[in-house]
Amino acid sequence: METVTDHIIQRNKYNFFTVGAIGTFMSTLDGSILNVALPTIADELQCSINTVAWVVLAYSLTLVSLMMVFGAWTEHRGYGFAYKFGYSFFIAGSFICILSTSIHLLISGRVIQAIGSAMFQAVGPGMVSTVFPKEERGKGIGLMVMMVSAGMLAGPPLGGVLLQHFTWQSIFVINIPIGLVGLGLAVHHFKLFPVMRSQRSMRLAGAIAVSTALLSGTLALSMIDNYGIADYRIWGLGIVSLVAAGFFFKFESNPATALIGLDIFKNRQFSTALAAAILMFISLAGTIILIPFYLQRVKAFEPQQIGMYLMILPILMFIIAPIAGRISDKIGSRILTSLGLSILATGLFLLSRVTVDSANSYIILCLVLVGGGVSTFNTPNSSSMLGSVRDDQRAITSGILSTSRNIGMSIGIALATSLFAYFELSFRS
Repeated sequence: METVTDHIIQRNKYNFFTVGAIGTFMSTLDGSILNVALPTIADELQCSINTVAWVVLAYSLTLVSLMMVFGAWTEHRGYGFAYKFGYSFFIAGSFICILSTSIHLLISGRVIQAIGSAMFQAVGPGMVSTVFPKEERGKGIGLMVMMVSAGMLAGPPLGGVLLQHFTWQSIFVINIPIGLVGLGLAVHHFKLFPVMRSQRSMRLAGAIAVSTALLSGTLALSMIDNYGIADYRIWGLGIVSLVAAGFFFKFESNPATALIGLDIFKNRQFSTALAAAILMFISLAGTIILIPFYLQRVKAFEPQQIGMYLMILPILMFIIAPIAGRISDKIGSRILTSLGLSILATGLFLLSRVTVDSANSYIILCLVLVGGGVSTFNTPNSSSMLGSVRDDQRAITSGILSTSRNIGMSIGIALATSLFAYFELSFRS
């Protein structure tokens, strides 16, 4: 039987969705524009490629270390607080980036931005699965994936136009009006959203432990390509990550100190969907990181041509993800997730057969299969994962889901680049 609270949420579900969609689009757009501007920023601020790379790396590390904690925090403060917090930090970080006269100030601004973006990414799927009824959950998540894809698609061409006519600071200026609109809508609409607070208190020790484990582990993975797996810095960070993870599981095993609670991982549907998502992102990361090198160094493509090839994935996500979500609402997730992984595996196998003489049409076919497989799998799998937990666990589940994506991508990139370097060295010797 529908309660008054359910009626309020259902009547305003697209208003709530819009608040989350704007934040998701803004943070994705900002990242995709920044990639275009990095060479210009390096020249203007007179810094090396390794230094300017921290503009991206500091943002990524902040995201990974905070998303799970923010998911748990939202259980206590509500989605309205989460979105007002996220927009406020993203706008503040954008102002710092605009005013930056040094690379260190710019990196600081990106960290502040990432704090806001971590909240968007941590609570987005959970909020959508809460405001859309069970029979429309896949549809809602598919629409959110569309916003991610829209940001990825709009970023490179918009960044090119802005850099052609304005200074590099302009790529951050556009965040201000978008963020202010989102903040205003969050204040207006989420005052109607009931605050569903968790009965458990927020455990600070567990939050510090999981953030330390994720931060040091991801940093170690990102440094393997530069220092090698035997370097003392990699091992040191790895040990810190393992020790922190050990403390986290110790805290989690005690209900009195648990941040998340290990009982959620005893849910077979949740654990299976989580493991599948991590493995999928590990396999996808290798394709994303290595294909540009193949197209540039082997096929001698111009950057503009490479960009067109790389747009295949977000275009397919934009088209297929919402369709897959709607279908999963009708037939369930199992068939679509299995089909998506099968298509992805086929695309990856065909990519493994690519040679110097492979036709461009063959490469496009491979990328279409990879993109189609990911798009078919991701939305139903996310819907299955969020639908397998209690209502009061959706915020933290959303944070775990977003964290798994970043962890999977980090592991995949580290594996792909390390294997590439190993085989390249073996071939030369």
